[in-house]
Amino acid sequence: MTASLAHIYRHPIKSIGVEELENASLEEGRVLPFDREWAVLHERSKIGAGPDGRASGWGPKINFVIGRSAPGLMGGTSRLLEDGRIGLDHPRREPLEIDPTQETDQHRLFDWLRPFWSEAAPRPTALVRAGERALTDDPLPYVSLIGQASLDDLSKRVGKELDRRRFRANLWVEGWEPFAEFDLVGKTLRIGDAELQVRACIERCRATDANIETGERDVDMLAELERHYGHRDLGVFCLVTAPGRIGRGDKVEVL
Repeated sequence: MTASLAHIYRHPIKSIGVEELENASLEEGRVLPFDREWAVLHERSKIGAGPDGRASGWGPKINFVIGRSAPGLMGGTSRLLEDGRIGLDHPRREPLEIDPTQETDQHRLFDWLRPFWSEAAPRPTALVRAGERALTDDPLPYVSLIGQASLDDLSKRVGKELDRRRFRANLWVEGWEPFAEFDLVGKTLRIGDAELQVRACIERCRATDANIETGERDVDMLAELERHYGHRDLGVFCLVTAPGRIGRGDKVEVL
């Protein structure tokens, strides 16, 4: 069976909402456009916001409001609007649209997040935009990819259908055997007009415990991965080595 690109996702605000795309233009050495372009800092963050509203540097996930610490966030969806505003939806909240550059809208976002962010947790302080590097979990500009068969196999073993969106991957490929992507580390893929080199497997975190529909933890994902496979990995990190446009249904070739 020929492998193909089945889904493309981005996350305009880190850990707060997921957006599905029909297509995207990849640039060499860059993440998916507008993926983790914004993130919410809190009062214990080791990085700050510059006068232009951009993050003062890249930092690990502990510096941000994230799903690992607030599983309720995992139930959200988002959409980047044509005028630069961001729309957010959650089954437990009224829809919200914000201009991320405006301080008043940033505080509207913090209020919207409050039911999911514990009172005992450090208070959200700023919505910052990425500087030279996207606000991803890894400092390198990776695009993440998972084979759908890998998730299907995991779902079967767990005994529960696991929504792909809980894993926050950018690209989903259909047509491979389960975990075939692990064997591609070091190789190059051609998807549409772009080429991506597979660099490393992705170790998962507890954010994946949360049900995307409810925002409630319903699986101990790390324990399940360990029990069934002897590791905590699902998916791979890729680096764009040749720019180009990709779209749902594009053929995925191993070069």
